This record gives sequence, structure tokens and C-alpha cells, in this order.
Amino acid sequence: MCGWPVCSGNCPGLKDPRHHAGECEILSLRPECELNNMADYYRHDALLPLRCVMLQKTDPEGWNKLMEMQSHIECRMPGTEAYEEANEFIVKYLINNFFSKLDKKSGKLQEVTPELIHRICGIIDTNALEIRLPQGTELFALYVNTCIMEHSCTPNTKHTFTVTSKDRNELYKITAKAVVPILKDSHISTMYSHALWGTQARRQHLKDAKYFACKCPRCSDPTELGTYLSAMKCLGDGTNLCGGTHLPEDPLDDETDWACDKCSVKVNNIQVNMLISQMGEEVEDVLMMGASIKVLENLINKLSMFLHPNHYHMYSLKHSLVQLYGREPGYTSMEILDKKIKMCRDLVGITKTLDPGNARLSLYNSVLQHELHTALVMKSLLINEDPKEKKIEIIKPLLTEAKLAIEDALQSLKDDIDEDSGKKLFSVIGNSKDKFDQYCNQIEIVI
Repeated sequence: MCGWPVCSGNCPGLKDPRHHAGECEILSLRPECELNNMADYYRHDALLPLRCVMLQKTDPEGWNKLMEMQSHIECRMPGTEAYEEANEFIVKYLINNFFSKLDKKSGKLQEVTPELIHRICGIIDTNALEIRLPQGTELFALYVNTCIMEHSCTPNTKHTFTVTSKDRNELYKITAKAVVPILKDSHISTMYSHALWGTQARRQHLKDAKYFACKCPRCSDPTELGTYLSAMKCLGDGTNLCGGTHLPEDPLDDETDWACDKCSVKVNNIQVNMLISQMGEEVEDVLMMGASIKVLENLINKLSMFLHPNHYHMYSLKHSLVQLYGREPGYTSMEILDKKIKMCRDLVGITKTLDPGNARLSLYNSVLQHELHTALVMKSLLINEDPKEKKIEIIKPLLTEAKLAIEDALQSLKDDIDEDSGKKLFSVIGNSKDKFDQYCNQIEIVI
């Protein structure tokens, strides 16, 4: 046995050379030593590179396919952050502790060089996909065909994984499905960045992690498909506010100036990045602490002096705020519900524009549609309590919209119910749907 925490004489992987059995022999080569740091001794991030190296013997065909994958090794030369990190934590670890001792077990692998492991690290960083297990654990895996799909910030596919199966060979099987109609000769695309980041943040992440500069339709559009997700308010010339919006003159140029769409004022990119970075830290701190309604409102009001109402920092804050409105004591009035309804509608509009097929933002959309549904139902209840209101004429349109919202919330989750977060959300929304149907029957309104 290799002595790793998950291995024992009863380890199911030992019965199958395609799983833990092969690597167990190699991991057992490490000499016993005083254990000072679990993370340094048991480097789980080195297991995938090790398994890739072992394909030379266990699966020659798979090895050849692996070697055909893009590694961007030319961008990972000595001196780069990617090289130094891989060298320190993966390459040296594997060679010094295991591969250098392979002569004691001849024939297990072909010669393993630092250059080969660096190439494999590049292949993994460029092509690996993240798998989230139901309990929240994250895995990374390589898929030969899926990795050739091109990137787009408005992807037309969604991929899911089989994470529960009695057949080990079916585990982690990937399924890619079209989420919007794909016309003949159109490109099939996925997304390797975060859909709710602004253009500059997405493009920088893709350059750092995937070594390419995205030029998709969303990145090429200063307004990001009309959502204004990166837009800032123009502060004028210091004497007058024009009410305009600052947008990048050329969003594909990292050094571009930001120009107002109403006046002649321009701001250089360094100033914009500095301001957005500072605001991002403040937003992250507030969201991490589980802020109250008042704290969220105050920060939204503060940032609204500089940011477009749809800016991605504002989106994050508002997405949290709508989940508190209508639930916290003192925030259930008609005025607050109307504010919540408008905020939900606005956020749903942005979400649907950026991800019409729920390829990446299904959970965000479901939460928003559920909150919209809840606010509309609560508003109808308040109206129903007012003897002066002509109830049917006012309530029925609200409940019609509420029904559409909760149906969309459930539909958005159809591919996410195998994940723990999706399953829990689906259950919560399903309960709300049952209560809604009972309420409509009770007040004798047919929707």
C-alpha cells in the first residue's frame, strides 16, 4: 500500500489497475520520513499529472491522444509564474520522491523527464474541466473531444457529468448538449471563464489561464450585448454631470481609453482598472461577511455614483439584496416589494441576455425567478387584504407573472439537479410552486 490517507488493504481501487492500483505502486516508493506538513507530503494536485504519465503503460492509445492536446508550453518557459509553480509543487515532487526511484521497479514506465511533466502540467492547465461532486468536492479531468470546443463568452452548449453510478466506468462521463439552436456550419462553443465578470476581467483570466485573447461577439461589443455589465458613469468635466456612460473605445485593446457616450470626457484604462479593483475588494468583503440589508443598500448607493446600474459589481450586490427583501422584518412593505420586483426583473433581463440557454447562469437565474415569484405573490397577498382594492383585476396579472417566473426557475435547473446546490434549490422552489398552486385554488383564480 502507498500509505496515502484514502488507501488501505480494502481500497476498491487496488482491484482495478485503471484506477488506484497502478499509482499505488509508484506512490509507495517514497521513503518514510517525519511528517511535518500533510499538504507537502500528500500533494493531491500531483496525482493527475502522475496518472497522465502512467498512461504510457496503462493506455498507450490514451497517451497518444494526451500528447496531441495543446500545452502552450511556449508560454510556460522558465521564469514564468506557470513554470515556477509547476516546477516547485509538481515536477520536483514527482521526480525526487517517486520517478527517480523507478529503477527499483524496472519496466513500470518509460523515462520521465522534467520537460515531459512540465508539458503534461500545461496540457492539464489548458484543457482540464472541473467536476463538482454532490458533496461539494471538486475534481479535474481531461476529455479528449470536449477540449477541442472553442471558447465563447456566450456559449451554445452546456456540459454535465455523471457523478453517481454503480458502474465505475460510467463515473464522470461527460455529456455536452446544445442549449440554444446551433445552425449548420456554426461553431460549437463552451466557456472557460466566468459569465458574470466584465470583459477586461474575463479576457485577462483567459490570457493568464488559457493563453489566448478572446474576440467573441460579447467581448467585441463595448456594451456587452446591451447589458452594460462593465460600464461606468461619466463624472463629467468636474463642473457638470452629463448623465452619460463611459465605455471602452476598443474593448479588445487592453490599453484602451474609456469614452463618454454623451460628452467628450475620456478616462484612461489604468484609472478605470484601479477604481474597479478597489470597488471589487469592497464588494467581496461585504458579501463574504453576509452583510445586512442596510450594509448592502449603503454600498449600492455609494457605488452607484461611479458605476452603471447593471455593472457586474452592482449585479453581485443586488443579487444578494433581493434574497433579503421581503424576508427580513421591516422589509415587507408594498414599497419594498415593488423595489424587489423591479430589481429582480432587471437582473433577470441581464442574465437572460448573457446566458439565454442557461449554460452557465442557471442557478443565478433560478434564484432571481424564485425571488421575483415570491415578491409578486406577497404583493398579491397585501392587495387581497385591502378592502378598497378591486382585487381580481390587479391580482391576476401579478399571479400570472409569478407562475411564469417559478416555472422558468424550475426549468432552468433541469440539468443541475445532480449537484447538491441544484438539488436543494430545486426542492425549495418546488415547495413554493406547490404552495402557489394551493393559494390560487384557495382564492379561486385560474392562471
